[in-house]
Amino acid sequence: MNQWSIAEGKNGPLSLLLAESKEKGANRQERYPQHRFFGLCCSYFPEELVMAFGLEPLRMLPKSETATPAELPSFSCSLARGLWDMEKGNQWRDLVGIGFVHTCDTMQCLSGIWEFAGQTKNITIVPPVMLKAAGGFEYYKKEVEGAWEGLKSLTGENPPLEKLREAMVLCQKIREQVQKLDKIRPFLPSSLVPAILRAGQLMPKEQYLEILKEIIPQLEEETSHSGQRVKVMITGAVLESDSLYNMIEELGGRVVADDTCTGSRHFSGDYQESKDPFTDLVERYVKMDPCPCKNKSLNERIDLVKETALKNEAEGVIILIRKFCEPHAWDAVSLEESLQKAGLRTFVLELDGSEAAGQERTRLQAFIESIQEQRDTEKGGGFQ
Repeated sequence: MNQWSIAEGKNGPLSLLLAESKEKGANRQERYPQHRFFGLCCSYFPEELVMAFGLEPLRMLPKSETATPAELPSFSCSLARGLWDMEKGNQWRDLVGIGFVHTCDTMQCLSGIWEFAGQTKNITIVPPVMLKAAGGFEYYKKEVEGAWEGLKSLTGENPPLEKLREAMVLCQKIREQVQKLDKIRPFLPSSLVPAILRAGQLMPKEQYLEILKEIIPQLEEETSHSGQRVKVMITGAVLESDSLYNMIEELGGRVVADDTCTGSRHFSGDYQESKDPFTDLVERYVKMDPCPCKNKSLNERIDLVKETALKNEAEGVIILIRKFCEPHAWDAVSLEESLQKAGLRTFVLELDGSEAAGQERTRLQAFIESIQEQRDTEKGGGFQ
């Protein structure tokens, strides 16, 4: 199998994952009639809780084209606008419920609007902003336990805690497979790994794990050298399409690492088993690679992004900001400065949604070409 056929996913199981990623959860009832789904807007809402109640967690991703609902201001990000627009169009009506997390002001307000004007019932948790602050762990644990009680009320079920432990074991097995996938990311088309990871947030977990176990050995055998492609890392929020990844590949780049809500960050962290599954669960979410909305210490996120880029030999970092996303916009300033001091070229890219178009292509091309020119100069092949 050559690189093109891998990217197209013509080997059965991989094709299914790529289709799931492209569908973004649409027509889920037709594909999985025996499953019930619970929507999640953020990775900080523990999906294991949902699974313990016999539900499948569904990452809620907006359609590419959405209007600005009257209930939201025009300066809301496309993620919030898209999700609420789909709620008004009854596109979440099959969900048992929705899990919100207080992260940014926009999502906090959206959860309030949803509670009073939405049709789908929701449960909201409020993790601490500083995850390692005094009392932060205990506070987060109380929120998780409250969500467990909320799921009991919502579903009318009262599963034993063993079900939670089983869900945690399943998720840990998936994360172990994702770690294997991340290792071969530099040798695969830029859009392939993000699409596979996105699929894992949209389909039944047990089926996803079985497919990962089948395709990863094949991908490990059939990887190919990236040649002279420019190695870049992407850090940002939600990316619900492959547009940017495909554009990078077309322009001669290769995404060798990512730090996004729908990518590797979602699968980061692990458990240390104790007698209390809630303690173990919260420990994993505190360990998860932080986004700009949640911090462990002042510089931990910056250091982690820098270390990831250097570890994967990235030559440049694309700092992605969704338009009107204040946390990522604030984060970008200090992050860019730190990365540049470490010798990494940076490119701050703002998108209204996840689709990259002509203007973004021009700027991205200039960024990639500048790294290529630097290579030539360092090799003595530049203009004198």
